Amino acid sequence: SLGTASHIARKGEYLEVVLSEGAPIKAHRVIIALGRSGNFRRLNVPGEHLGKVSNRLHDPKAFSEKDILVVGGGDSAIEAAIATAKAGARVSLSYRKPSFARPKPENLEALQILETSGQVQSYMTSSVKEIREEEVDLMTSDGKDVTLKNDAVLTLIGREAPLEFFRKSRIAILGERSF
Repeated sequence: SLGTASHIARKGEYLEVVLSEGAPIKAHRVIIALGRSGNFRRLNVPGEHLGKVSNRLHDPKAFSEKDILVVGGGDSAIEAAIATAKAGARVSLSYRKPSFARPKPENLEALQILETSGQVQSYMTSSVKEIREEEVDLMTSDGKDVTLKNDAVLTLIGREAPLEFFRKSRIAILGERSF
């Protein structure tokens, strides 16, 4: 591995890929392949570094008979809550807004069925305050803390566009003043 690219700089007729460590790489052309859309967003709360916290769902069955918290309000979070609940998990769902962000109707319907049966408990207008080995604290919209028994946390809150990389590379970003 050569390291992580910090930014790209023009050096005469060449481009240099400046690395976070080591000597830059010279090239005539550079293809920027960032994957889907950058780095996963973070909660920035105590305990987020624990091994039980993940930003993707690999196998819903791995959560059978476990207390899990899914964080997010998009279809990825709702689908993870549905899949893990159907696999036998006890699911809590935390979302910072009072209603979900344009969910697919079939996802909303499936989630409501699971909420009615008690397999999923949704905490709307809530945020994660702290993650510990066996518990998670949520803060609700009325300022009250809720402590949940917890074995795993899935943070499905999207990704950050790599705007800083483009800025440092002096690549124009639509909607921002050019250099």
